[in-house]
Amino acid sequence: MRQINSELTRDKVVNALRREILYGHLKAGDVLYQDKIAAELGVSRLPVREALQILGNEGLVNVRPNKVAVINNISGKFLKDHFAFRSFLEQEAARAACRQQMDCGPLWDNYRLAEAAIDRRDYSGFDEYNRAIHAILWHAPDNSQMERVLSQLWNTFITDEAHSQRNARESNADHAEIIRAIEARDAEAAARLVDRHVHRSYSRILQFLSGENPL
Repeated sequence: MRQINSELTRDKVVNALRREILYGHLKAGDVLYQDKIAAELGVSRLPVREALQILGNEGLVNVRPNKVAVINNISGKFLKDHFAFRSFLEQEAARAACRQQMDCGPLWDNYRLAEAAIDRRDYSGFDEYNRAIHAILWHAPDNSQMERVLSQLWNTFITDEAHSQRNARESNADHAEIIRAIEARDAEAAARLVDRHVHRSYSRILQFLSGENPL
């Protein structure tokens, strides 16, 4: 694994390890040693220990008491359950946005920023605005636990710039449809569009991990 700056946070360590797992550089059954990972990434053991605990909560690793973790098999059921749960929660968030007659101005602002980022081929910028759109919806139910879980579910399957480049335009078109449904206060239409949007992500991840088609 590529060494990372020691000043990076625990979350950056999580992202580095998660990427190694999801992109197949670390395989099911591989053992992760805290000391070895800390040395490879150029960080202390504390953020590594915390990162492994987060990955354990996500179901990607099995953390053992002797400072090691074992990579879990990312099964079809794991993926299906993950995206079904995320879809369920995001549908509820969209319904809440309709009930509360959410001001859609910030959603449209991020939609337009995302479009501009796509136009200039700034896909890391698109990823930022993409997440911002979802995060605004996560906040609609005014439920901090739900918001925390949705953030964690999102982080589990962060994709790369190449994936964003291939799918950004379709993804942002989905956002526009969702925002219009929320503006119309059509809770069920908004929920249905969110479900379609999330399951498109599921299909892409499933294809990638099965080796059928790169993201």
